[in-house]
Amino acid sequence: MAQPIQQLVREPRDERREAQTRVEEAVLESADGIVDGLRLLQACEEKGLIPIVRALVEQGDDVLRVVVHAISRKGVTDGLKNLIGVVQFLSVVPPEDMERMFHAMAKGLERATEQSEANARMGVYDVLKALRDPDVGRSLAMLFAFLKGMGSGLADPGASAHKDRGPEV
Repeated sequence: MAQPIQQLVREPRDERREAQTRVEEAVLESADGIVDGLRLLQACEEKGLIPIVRALVEQGDDVLRVVVHAISRKGVTDGLKNLIGVVQFLSVVPPEDMERMFHAMAKGLERATEQSEANARMGVYDVLKALRDPDVGRSLAMLFAFLKGMGSGLADPGASAHKDRGPEV
């Protein structure tokens, strides 16, 4: 018959060797990320950001107190509310429409800054002639459609495009 086991013999674990092996494996698996991280760290060092970040971490509570005090001023909170409103507005507009509008505005600004037409005076007859231009007509039609929509939005002051505005800042 078999003899009962009286004592377990465990081999001593070399925790340092196991940790070193895990680190070496992680370095091999993430070599590209580590190299990119080192490049980022070097760029931060060259720009003098490392001491700033270290000071921010070391003086975190004091810095946070100053930031909260600066943000809590009336003008800053109003500005943040306006910024949130602009972001909400931009989230409603489809990206394709926004891209089309920005492209059209860039083209209009380019045309408006051309030297030859910028210095020319326009009389009443020149304005009437310009109104016959199809490009001017398209712009005016879009402008009037915008004004009509804005006017209908202003007619009902209780209505809002954003029913759930979230918590007040």
